Amino acid sequence: LSFPQKLWLMVESDQFQSIWWSQGGKCVAINEERFKEEVLGREGPLRVFAMQKMKSFIRQLNFYGFTKVQWDFGRSVSLPEFLAEEAAASAHSKILYYYNPSFNREHPQLL
Repeated sequence: LSFPQKLWLMVESDQFQSIWWSQGGKCVAINEERFKEEVLGREGPLRVFAMQKMKSFIRQLNFYGFTKVQWDFGRSVSLPEFLAEEAAASAHSKILYYYNPSFNREHPQLL
């Protein structure tokens, strides 16, 4: 699978708690510290991506046209999004938000 396809499967999966849809399915939210452990720290057959460093993962996001965006916690569209973002923020974790017009929960055919 390509990088965007793997990313899509991760965001859609309940298996990963460090990455989720935000802004009504138009952005990807990533809890950076948790993502490093949960995804990039995997080894062997459980490994999702070839890279192990956050910098390399972000480089892939940029390569595929994702741009970093700022997010206001008070504007979350749904209660689950708000609770996830609030919990991550209260844990003093850094949450990154990335947007790509072709990466939208409502339009998987754009991948």
